[in-house]
Amino acid sequence: MAVDSPDKVIDRSAKLAFSFFLSSAGLWLLMAALLAYLAAAKLTDPFFLSSFEFLTYGKVKVAQANAFVYGWGGNAIFAVSLWILARLSQAEVRGSVFLIFAGVIWNLAITFGLLGIMDGHMSGHEMLEMPTEVWPAMLISYLIITFLALVIHRSRQVRETIAPQWFILAALLWFPALFLIAWNGLEINPARGTLQTVLSMWYGQSLVWLWLTPVALGAAYYLIPAILGRTIDKYYLAIFGFWCIAALAPWSVVHHLEGGPVPMWIPAVGTVMSIAMVFPIAVASTNFHATAFMDIGKVWDSLPLRFVIFGTLSYTVSSYIGVVFSLPAVAKITQFTIINEFHFNQRVYGFFSMIIFGAVYFALPRITGREIPKAAKSFHFWTSTLGVLMLLLAYLIGGLTHGVLAGQPSLPWASSVIQSIQPYFLITKFAFIILAFSQFVFVVNVWRVIFPNPFAFFAEDKKEASV
Repeated sequence: MAVDSPDKVIDRSAKLAFSFFLSSAGLWLLMAALLAYLAAAKLTDPFFLSSFEFLTYGKVKVAQANAFVYGWGGNAIFAVSLWILARLSQAEVRGSVFLIFAGVIWNLAITFGLLGIMDGHMSGHEMLEMPTEVWPAMLISYLIITFLALVIHRSRQVRETIAPQWFILAALLWFPALFLIAWNGLEINPARGTLQTVLSMWYGQSLVWLWLTPVALGAAYYLIPAILGRTIDKYYLAIFGFWCIAALAPWSVVHHLEGGPVPMWIPAVGTVMSIAMVFPIAVASTNFHATAFMDIGKVWDSLPLRFVIFGTLSYTVSSYIGVVFSLPAVAKITQFTIINEFHFNQRVYGFFSMIIFGAVYFALPRITGREIPKAAKSFHFWTSTLGVLMLLLAYLIGGLTHGVLAGQPSLPWASSVIQSIQPYFLITKFAFIILAFSQFVFVVNVWRVIFPNPFAFFAEDKKEASV
């Protein structure tokens, strides 16, 4: 009787939890795509679905961000993190029943949270808009999943850790820390005056920098050498990049308060730290791209790696753009424009999601034993690339146009400023349609592999559990 390799045993142990979280992530991705289209459509036609009170622009926009970050982002983080940690630790995923139980709570809480937002029961705190009742359930479920991820890491066969483990474990631990700090200062012991504004913005921005970003970077550090079969070039810089993000990112986000009703030293510190972020950006670029470009043909031939490299290139280019926009002279032009949409969408679509897509396409055949057709993956890549580039360029050019025109008080606002940026809103609307179609293709690709026959899937898992 043939004995399975350790990796196959690990993949089998991760199958149930990975499939559950990835399937849930796909559903939230489609929901976020629908809400993103509705929000974009309302910018070009304010009367679009205006008779439905629960579909006002403010509610739809907030619901879309929460569905994307917590629904798609959270579930994707759970799936990818558990699998990578198990592979690197050479330890099986344990407690699948508890993982799924916690995942069900997490997803139900988000569902009730979004319904609350649509019903108007939301706070004004960035990325904490869902009703207060859902957050304890989300925190408890998150801690259960994180604890079981730490159990995997604690069971590792090799005591020495590497970059993917640093970034993923740090992200898993940073999220509850960020949440508890913000929750205490905004709900339990509300801070006074403008400190609430600072804390709200800090949490919303840090959630992207210290939760989504490290997981994507950790996945890239794992996938690039795994697919290319070579070590990361100048790997010794990775530890420096990790600690730079840990030390600088929480401070750099406050540069968004430039010109706001806060003490001047706060955005000044944020600007300095934003400029210093060139160091971890340069480290990541050197590690990833110097390695990838040694064998560019292999990068092109591997669709998972193509997604990953697109994501890392997007991270590098847009991060440098973000550093420039943090400078006070530039921030005065872009501060209150749609440039902020460029930053958010670049992080969640151009960087995080593209790397997660690559990780899923790499992991799924190993976990399920079934391959996604190359044509389907290629179609998903090109539609995603087109949609992301259209979206980011529209927000970037439109934001600069918005800022320059808004700074000229002699121009009539409605006839000059608004009309000048309307074409860019129209482009974003079409970009979201392309992205929605692309994401639908991704979800179909994933579900066809995970559930080719749903009854057979659960029967197979029951059989494996008995063995």
